[in-house]
Amino acid sequence: MVNTRSNGQGNRVNVNTQMDELRDMMQTLVGAMATQQQLLQQHLQPPQPQQPRDQYSDGGENQNRGETSEYRGETEDPAIPVENVAIVKQFLKLKPPTFSGEMDPVKANEWLLEMEKNFRLLRCGEQQKVEISSYLLTGAASRWWNLKGVREPGMDWARFKVIFKEKYVPRALQNAKCAEFEHLKQTEKPIAEYEAAFTNLAEYAPHLVATDEMRARRFEDGLRYEIKRVIRPLVLPTYADVLDRAIIVEQDKMEKRKYFDSKKRQNFNNEGPSGQKRQKPESNWRNQRGQVPKCPTCGKNHSGECWRKRPDVICFYCNEVGHIRRNCPKLGTGSIVPTGNQGEEMSSQEEIGRVTKEIGVAMGITKDRDKRLHLCQAMRGMMKLWLQ
Repeated sequence: MVNTRSNGQGNRVNVNTQMDELRDMMQTLVGAMATQQQLLQQHLQPPQPQQPRDQYSDGGENQNRGETSEYRGETEDPAIPVENVAIVKQFLKLKPPTFSGEMDPVKANEWLLEMEKNFRLLRCGEQQKVEISSYLLTGAASRWWNLKGVREPGMDWARFKVIFKEKYVPRALQNAKCAEFEHLKQTEKPIAEYEAAFTNLAEYAPHLVATDEMRARRFEDGLRYEIKRVIRPLVLPTYADVLDRAIIVEQDKMEKRKYFDSKKRQNFNNEGPSGQKRQKPESNWRNQRGQVPKCPTCGKNHSGECWRKRPDVICFYCNEVGHIRRNCPKLGTGSIVPTGNQGEEMSSQEEIGRVTKEIGVAMGITKDRDKRLHLCQAMRGMMKLWLQ
């Protein structure tokens, strides 16, 4: 009995000891979980924004920590590097052009204008403009900036444009472009091409286009005379008005030229070339002549009554009826010598024949249609006189 009671007491002691150990382990586990939860919350909590430093405070402590970056408050307009990276990414999406250092004032100015257009879209800061622009310099231009940018840290965009133009748009090239602008004329160029050249070169001569009216008069002076003579009396006050009216006048003249060209082609197609017009009546006359029957009286091809049968036909050489002087059988034999009025009639007929021949020669030489018509009428009149 004694042994049994003693064994029961020993078992209760062991159970109590195990319970105490389990209780201690649970407390330790709960404490570890609480500590881990606190660490997790601290890790997920966003960092507090950094307060800007007072520019009059002692900077020795920050210098000892190595905080010498320009983004830690050394400038009046601090920029965080992460924001710069975001702006650069947005800027590169616009596909801006690069500049490799060509000594061409037109390309240099176009690059600056393209950069400023993109800057206006993204609203970049002054120093951000310089940093992004320097990133897009390549080749010789990048090497130039590596030397120039180190000498002037904290440069703004206005200063960057000045030193950039001093390098890639030198004074000698600007003077040459200014002289080219002073002598710019439209000549045979269309208005659009002339206006583009005028706008590009005007940047090198700002003193000549200081006001809108000066710009309008300069543009007007370079127009072709046929356009300028229409616009100048209007005394248009603005450059936009002069450009608009010049385009209207040019279009009107082009339409007028097209109209007359189409009329000319239409007349040419209806009448045909002048050579064909001369050959057509001749070929028709020959065909008609071949179809006329041969006269049994005189042996020649002609239509109507033969002149040899006409009683009123008298020869001026022999005064006989039935033939004319050139067909007179006695002509050239010397059997008849004309005298008195007969000689005068002969000389008159000979003069008519000579003039008729000259008219015929002139008709064969001249190519003018109206002149040929007048000569033909004159020849008909002379032929009538000759046959009388």
